Amino acid sequence: MAKKKHGNVSRTSEEIQESGNILLNNVLEEIRQIYPDLHIVIKSEEDQKDRGVDFQVDLIRKPNETVEMFKLQVKATDEPVTTLKNTRNKGLISFPLEHRHIKYYKQQMPWALIFIVCDNSTKTIYWHPIQLDYTLEERLEKSIIENKKSLQLYIDPENRLTPGSFLKFLGDVEASKTSQFFKVATKNENSLTAGTDFQVDRNKPLLEQLYNVIEYLYEEVQFVPINLLIQYYPFKIFEDQPAFYQQFKLYTDNEDLVAMLDTFSVQPDGIINFADSSYIKGVKDYQEKAKTILSKFSQNHIYSIVSHKSRKEVSTRYFNHSDCNCVACCYNRLEIPLAMEKLSEVKDKTLDEQMVNAYMHYTFGDFLKSAKTFEEIGRQAFKDRKKTLFMITQFNLIKLGKLIRYAYYDRDAYKHGKALMEINLDQFVYKERNRSHHQKLFNYIKDVRFYSDNAYEIQTAMSKLRNEYQSFIEGGNFITHSYDQLFTGFAQLNSFISGNRIIYDRFSEFHNLMDEFTEGLFIALALRETNSNVITEFNDYHINQLIFDGDHKLIWRYFNKYHFKSIPYNGVRGKFFEKITNLLGNHYLFIDSFKAYTSDDGSLWRNLYPKIFNNCLSLAAMLQMNDSQAEKITREIIDCISKSVLPSPDSYAQINSFFGRKRSQLSTDLLKELIFFFLQKEDMYLETRLSIFIAELKLRNQILIFSQQQRKNLMKLAFDGKNDKLEYFNTLIYFHPVVDNTLKTQIKRRIITQLHKKFKVDHYYNSAIFNVLPFKESEFLQQFIEATFPNPNKHSFKNSFYGPQDNDYPLFDMFLNLCFKFNIQPNDISNKNFKGFGDYYDWLQDLESYDYEKFKISWLGLYPTKYYFNHFAKSKKLEKAIKNYLRNNRDQKIERLYFDIYNPQIDEVEELF
Repeated sequence: MAKKKHGNVSRTSEEIQESGNILLNNVLEEIRQIYPDLHIVIKSEEDQKDRGVDFQVDLIRKPNETVEMFKLQVKATDEPVTTLKNTRNKGLISFPLEHRHIKYYKQQMPWALIFIVCDNSTKTIYWHPIQLDYTLEERLEKSIIENKKSLQLYIDPENRLTPGSFLKFLGDVEASKTSQFFKVATKNENSLTAGTDFQVDRNKPLLEQLYNVIEYLYEEVQFVPINLLIQYYPFKIFEDQPAFYQQFKLYTDNEDLVAMLDTFSVQPDGIINFADSSYIKGVKDYQEKAKTILSKFSQNHIYSIVSHKSRKEVSTRYFNHSDCNCVACCYNRLEIPLAMEKLSEVKDKTLDEQMVNAYMHYTFGDFLKSAKTFEEIGRQAFKDRKKTLFMITQFNLIKLGKLIRYAYYDRDAYKHGKALMEINLDQFVYKERNRSHHQKLFNYIKDVRFYSDNAYEIQTAMSKLRNEYQSFIEGGNFITHSYDQLFTGFAQLNSFISGNRIIYDRFSEFHNLMDEFTEGLFIALALRETNSNVITEFNDYHINQLIFDGDHKLIWRYFNKYHFKSIPYNGVRGKFFEKITNLLGNHYLFIDSFKAYTSDDGSLWRNLYPKIFNNCLSLAAMLQMNDSQAEKITREIIDCISKSVLPSPDSYAQINSFFGRKRSQLSTDLLKELIFFFLQKEDMYLETRLSIFIAELKLRNQILIFSQQQRKNLMKLAFDGKNDKLEYFNTLIYFHPVVDNTLKTQIKRRIITQLHKKFKVDHYYNSAIFNVLPFKESEFLQQFIEATFPNPNKHSFKNSFYGPQDNDYPLFDMFLNLCFKFNIQPNDISNKNFKGFGDYYDWLQDLESYDYEKFKISWLGLYPTKYYFNHFAKSKKLEKAIKNYLRNNRDQKIERLYFDIYNPQIDEVEELF
């Protein structure tokens, strides 16, 4: 970590940047005071740092109307910023910036971005409207030729951000926004247009015409961008009335097309009946052609065709009516060992089947095998003059090259990855001559327009959606357009990637959009009672996206943020229960199947299986289900763990989440069976799991009867820890409320004996916090006080790595937590002086009289127990300070803490303990 001098003090680059961020926040606060009717909300964009974006700023006019949104790249320095003296840029400030960031800001980013320099020494902020710097393109080209990696920006020192210059600053934001909009929009508009090398023969029957254009467009791909599809006849007739796509509906001026599709009637077995035979007259294989047309519509998320003129709407839904056992379908059903077995089968395959296999190798983490397969497909595709398919293989090989280079330690693999990364797509695109719409797809893929086009839609939709949600909870109205825009944009992006087997979903850009999509789902569902046009439950599309592309930690974050108790789901129509049965039932086969599939041991940790497993368990915890379904999954979990260890430590935590939310649906006999089963299965989350079962038994006034052998096993678990660690000591404490009096007395006696033998702070603390031993009247109280009293000469483990912390004394936090639980002042039980060990601890002991000029909002979450929160809730002065902070900052963590403090949703398990 680089150190820089600040006065006489060495500071890391992270510390310098943090000071710059604080300076920026201070200046924005000054601006807020001048413009009180304007919310200035600044949101960190940590996940975009590799692209050179630090913050998003939303300007919101009260009440909740977003008037501007833009991005910031913030650089900070402790060295005084000076102007150039002797160059042709005399009088300007020089600051370096990498080529890749300049390219992104100028050529790809659809939003306004302002470059910020924070001079910590003079407390001055300079801004540069980099997207309006028209000298950059020429200088960038020259710098690249000279093999340099960065370029100097020249910043006008008059651009100092202050309340007085804020309107000028906003002028640059607006000009940047306009410039980028037209630059990107023009690029978008011209990137995908109808080709001139294909004309529909309008003398043929309309069904034949439609089939011919579908056959042409989907010749080498499975998914076509909607913007390209709708430009072709018969989707549009007149240039002044173009077809358009909205909310999964395609709007057309072709009345005859709507009329023909209205005669199609899909039967349960997949056969299509035709109410008007005139449309199929003279059409060979009309049944298969009609199926192909409807299948492509549904595959591309066109679920209805609507007439411009009459507004008549016709369904175009058609899905596979037979079970498929290809490798991809097995994988999607979570029959993962079977999918790997099929992937290993040696047989002649079509290019499409080979594409699926190559993509599945990538999915399973064997990047080298995936690259080899894509190289073989590429050679054959080039030979067969399937140029678009060849283009996709080359794009994928570049992406795989990057993954191989950073995921393999073998020298030959590293060299191979590096060679793949050097594939020249530009040369291919400009050399090859192909059918015009394919040529446009070349550029669409090469320039990653499938991402950028939809990213703009998704991110702007989410910005609106968050504001609309905030407006709704404050009494305003909510409309569904933002959710429709979000869902459509994401579905188009994801389908183009997965449908065409394009390697992109392991990269941060896709993960960022998946994060947005996940939050959007929970926002929309939270509003279901106010607007029936928003989703009323999760469907299988939502579930599949969350299983295969989601992140269980993010899923839980938004589940909690939007205050869900459970997620509505139609288990009768849905496939989730079939999926989780397959996952849990086949888990014990996974390791052996994986070893049989590949000898590449490293690909095991690159496999997405643990993520999928955890996502599935987290969704099982959240989804509404009946008692029999909850008990069935419980039995499957027992069987799964009986046969094999789970794929990751976090899987055991997700098991706990499932039991925590479904415990009330489990029979008393099953709860008892679970307790005795898991007492034989040790893992790092065992104590929490047992506490869940025990709390539910206590709620039902049940007594757990232990046999003599089971009592011995319990004591052995609690007291036979390795190296005297006693890892499962707390299990005795948890069992205390639900055992018979004899065992209860034995447990208490064994705890007291152990504390006399070797007093441990955490053992006594847990015994007191869970009411097994007393606190104020305890024989161990003075030992506990002595052990937890702050010692300035001793610091926490975290302190040793990260420097001084506000809560330097974690044992002192335990002492205060007990004081807050029993409503005791520290000086009521000791003559020691508990003040003077830092502002944080002084604040904790006197919330009302504390000087809030020194208060840090981060203190709220340093020790987030319900007793701390109860203590916080008593202070009006603290509540005012939190509200003032949230009024000017979009901070998800503090928002959640605010609700936990002032509107606690206490879980029954926590309440009972």
